[in-house]
Amino acid sequence: MHLLLSAWFRQPTSYYTRQIGSSRFFTRNHSWLQSVGTKPAFKPSSQQLRIAKLCADQNVVVSARPGSGKTATIEAIAAAHPDKRIGSILFSKRLQSETSHRLNKYHNSDVYTFHGMAGVLLGQVVPSDGALIKLLENIDKCSKLPRWTSTPFDIIVLDEFQDCNPETFWLVECFVRANNLRKGGQPARIVVLGDERQSIYRFRGADPRYLTLAPEVLGPISPYPFAEVQLGNSFRLSSSTVQFINRVFLGGEQYISSSKRGPKPIVLRCNIWDSLALARAISPLVKRYKPENCVIIAPSVRTRGPLQELINALTQVCDLPIHVPPDEETPLNDKVIKGKLCISTIHQFKGRERKLVILLGIDASYFEFFGRDLPDDSCPNEVFVALTRSLQQLVLVHNDESKMMPCVSLDSLYDTAKIVNLTTIRTKIPQPDLPGRPLELGLMLPKSCGAREITRYVQGDALDKIVERHLHVDRIAPPLPRHEHINIRNVVPSDLKRGFYESVSDINGLVIAAALELATAGTLRSLGRPSKGEVDETLSKCPEKLVAWLCRKACEYEASLSGYLPRVIQMKDHKYDWIKPEDLSLARRRLDSELVGSARKLDFEVEMQQQFYIDGQETQLCGRADIVNNSATESNDDMDNRTIWEIKFVLSLSNEHIIQACVYAYLSGSESGKLPRIILYNV
Repeated sequence: MHLLLSAWFRQPTSYYTRQIGSSRFFTRNHSWLQSVGTKPAFKPSSQQLRIAKLCADQNVVVSARPGSGKTATIEAIAAAHPDKRIGSILFSKRLQSETSHRLNKYHNSDVYTFHGMAGVLLGQVVPSDGALIKLLENIDKCSKLPRWTSTPFDIIVLDEFQDCNPETFWLVECFVRANNLRKGGQPARIVVLGDERQSIYRFRGADPRYLTLAPEVLGPISPYPFAEVQLGNSFRLSSSTVQFINRVFLGGEQYISSSKRGPKPIVLRCNIWDSLALARAISPLVKRYKPENCVIIAPSVRTRGPLQELINALTQVCDLPIHVPPDEETPLNDKVIKGKLCISTIHQFKGRERKLVILLGIDASYFEFFGRDLPDDSCPNEVFVALTRSLQQLVLVHNDESKMMPCVSLDSLYDTAKIVNLTTIRTKIPQPDLPGRPLELGLMLPKSCGAREITRYVQGDALDKIVERHLHVDRIAPPLPRHEHINIRNVVPSDLKRGFYESVSDINGLVIAAALELATAGTLRSLGRPSKGEVDETLSKCPEKLVAWLCRKACEYEASLSGYLPRVIQMKDHKYDWIKPEDLSLARRRLDSELVGSARKLDFEVEMQQQFYIDGQETQLCGRADIVNNSATESNDDMDNRTIWEIKFVLSLSNEHIIQACVYAYLSGSESGKLPRIILYNV
């Protein structure tokens, strides 16, 4: 692809309405198998039975507390109405699969994800939010409601509605109206499930008011009255954990109830940088509950800091199997986390639960980095979600260098939790600051930002508009047909006896780039090894050994970048043989064919950076371009003759990849004011 980069900006979010026939659509200009325990035989609670009864002749809005049995409620509805068709729409593919399996015995029930339902409604696969937005915009242009051609539903269940955004709501409205038309104009009853305190996707446009104001926003498409019901009893959380959350973080509000027995939450007062002491305190708990039933949750897991030191100590000293996600956006892989202590962000672990939950970063510093725009007199929704993941034991790791959140009641903390002091300080934990700090709205720049991170919190439709308005994209070749894809495994076994698997998708990309660099330049800068002569001649003569060597070095290189050692340690006896030499050779030949005649002028893993000063703040934008091809002569170093190559090994290219490549081009051409040619190549 040939991309020309221009300056861009993001327009302010705006609300507007759309009209299709007689219906009103609202939209906005942007866009988690429970892992532990055997569930008892299904027996709905009185409140779940009430909801099932109510939806026979009216709509129901259910405020469902964490662990209060939303899936059981859906089952209760299906069981109570065998003569009616039940359609349930969920956000998570994993929960959709779990719920579908649970309801398999009810032949009157279908379960979809929102994207899956959209695919049926719109007649084509909807792989992403961006694709959904484009399809909905096409509907708007033709002003024609899509048809629901499958058997219509009598009761429609909308789950996790606090995560609804304008585009999702627009889709729901299309679906409900199309379903009602398919029923001959007889509207279906609607059951809305959710919890406003678990709305944590503001950066995707989610608005809990779609839940709290459901009667008002859904009323125009359903003539039935709305009953409001609360599922307040948690079957997940113990009464000890519930009291801790209610009294310490929620100001005494009895938001959740529970009759389940369990231990008091533990507060580990520590020096967060004393990783060995902290690991020795945590390890017995993990071994008691077993690693597969434990999770460590933090607001961020890829930022370099004390978490890496703690995880490495738990691996090296305590010999615990651990999974660290390769990034903070990809959903957790059940196959990879099985049997291991899981490390996760709050968002990645939403909808999951484990027996032992250990929380880091839940203190006043949260408002400095993650909740700058949030009031500090109440518990942030993200923190509430993290606090409510534990089936048995909740552990809060408190860094003594930080104060508790202003919303925390310290007296209640000492009443409802067991305080374990790992410091030499014998006084009580200091009182938190009084709430009421001014909100920090607008932009806060980090000290540095990588090109790959720059699009993380920019919504998909905003990226689409950037590309459409400010870039010229030449699609030189269409995507290869599926039978020509290079199929390299992304998950490989690391210990078959223990059933352990590791994710290696990031390693695969590194190896392909490294193989090309080694063949053309004789260096391995892409693996952090700038000197020539890194590879023994005997390896070069044996493709199998060379591929395995490259895979191992790529794994070690990623560990040096991320700071996490668990995967390297857990794969110490692995043969690193999942990439076939012929597959790597094919990938390299494809790149060679594109770079023909340029081999002597290629620079690999070219580092680039630039300081930015915006509104009194300073940040360093940095990146490493995969390949820079400079065809200029020594006396004519012209940007017009320079090409930035960004190499990807993914199923399909996205606008995120395009923006990343453009950032490299901007950094490369910032001094001269001329942009190089940009080629984004998917092997």
